[in-house]
Amino acid sequence: MRLGYYITHFPYVGEGTPSTHDYACGGAEWAAYHLAVEIAQRGHEVKVFTASAGHKDDIEYHRGVAVYRYGTSFSVESSSVSMGMLRKPSEHSLDVVHAHFTVPPASYAALWHARRKKTPLIVTYHSEQRAGYGSLVRRVGAMVDNLLVRHSLLPNATSIISPSQHYVDESPFLREHKHKVVSIPNGVNLEDFEIPYTKEECRQRLGLPEDARIVLFMGSLSPQKAPDVLVKALPAVVQSIPNVILLVVGTGAMRQKLEQLARDLDICRSVTFAGLAEYRSRSLYYKASDVFVLPSIEETFGIVLLEASASCLPMVVSDLPTFRWIIKDGYNGVVVKKGDQSDLARALIRLFSDDQLRTGLGQNARGRVGDYSWPAVAEETERLYLAVLKAS
Repeated sequence: MRLGYYITHFPYVGEGTPSTHDYACGGAEWAAYHLAVEIAQRGHEVKVFTASAGHKDDIEYHRGVAVYRYGTSFSVESSSVSMGMLRKPSEHSLDVVHAHFTVPPASYAALWHARRKKTPLIVTYHSEQRAGYGSLVRRVGAMVDNLLVRHSLLPNATSIISPSQHYVDESPFLREHKHKVVSIPNGVNLEDFEIPYTKEECRQRLGLPEDARIVLFMGSLSPQKAPDVLVKALPAVVQSIPNVILLVVGTGAMRQKLEQLARDLDICRSVTFAGLAEYRSRSLYYKASDVFVLPSIEETFGIVLLEASASCLPMVVSDLPTFRWIIKDGYNGVVVKKGDQSDLARALIRLFSDDQLRTGLGQNARGRVGDYSWPAVAEETERLYLAVLKAS
């Protein structure tokens, strides 16, 4: 099959890659990368159409995948807008167009390609844009994006992939298209988190105190991830566990607000803002930590939970139905009330007060994550491609 992947940002890998500090690649972007590689290894022709970190067009080849990068014309918040990506990829003949919906505008370029060439369109629904926060430009952009998603992108998709079956009922957009939604999870490469360093060595490399109890948050610093709830929970935890440190890895719109909140709560000594971590160094942060927390108030999947599980970390998550795909309360993690800082603090104090419980949850997490391999995810996705082509 000839497959075209559209995504606004796509990870740079290998030596000599440009600086990508302002070219955000999170879980969804790395999911698209791993899927593209696995699908190519199954014998298919995979082309990725994406924006470049710079202003020039470029083509690179990696593990059987051809990556067409089109120069960024301008940026809106974290989104790179490439006029070339909106028109040039439609010169390619494809059997299936696969849009990875994260931030605009790549998904709409995919829609244009599919409609122009009368090609089946598959959309992986990685996230939704919340319109209620950020700058005026971001708010207006998110409102427009949501209108286009509801009235153009999803209605014209041949099939929609939701990484979590539970999220289908939560999403106001996906509910309208339940009949064509297929649940295929994201995956994880366990070997990426099997690093030859001890916890102490990881802490040394990251400049973290060796005797601390470390709580890790990794992800976008945005309202839907609710990192502020975690920061607000910390004073109660520090009172019971004085050597606890909250390690915040990531960047986003809430960074300054969170730093100010830490000052207001007088817990600056107990919070470390590490900024954005390169993908290859993420395993160091996981292994250096004792507990992973994802207190989201809204989430489509949560790839970081796979990564934390692969690193033998017990997890504390909010009670979103979406998280049921991997978190079982009391088995591999602890589930707390969404937005409840007191409940979150109690869970952390409980875990740090019971080494046997914390270790057991981490071991169970590692055992359960083996079902989420990228080869298995690619096989499921390949079956969907074939089914869509057969029906077209």
